[in-house]
Amino acid sequence: MDRTTVRTFLSFDNMIAPSIIKLAYFIGLALITISALFTFFGSFAMMKYSFAAGLSQMFLSIIGFAVGVLFWRIIMEIYMVFFSINDRLKEIRDRLTPGTPAAPDTPLSDKP
Repeated sequence: MDRTTVRTFLSFDNMIAPSIIKLAYFIGLALITISALFTFFGSFAMMKYSFAAGLSQMFLSIIGFAVGVLFWRIIMEIYMVFFSINDRLKEIRDRLTPGTPAAPDTPLSDKP
């Protein structure tokens, strides 16, 4: 590691969390898939004792997999939106010229 990499890391100019979030998404997706597969194949063992309970477990594992993947994706996208807001604010800051007000002076309410 050279000094510029360390300096960039310590200055918090670049966010590393978005790449960590992408990694966490794939790890979570793998865990959801593994748990759904265990539940699905476990339903066959359940069918030995109660066919209806095993069949219910089989269908619920499929539905749980779909819902789990959907909610996991939504949660990860919300985190990504937080970091994209930060990036957009940096772009706005960089586009403003020095001495230009960020917003016109407007009152907070319509009351005088």
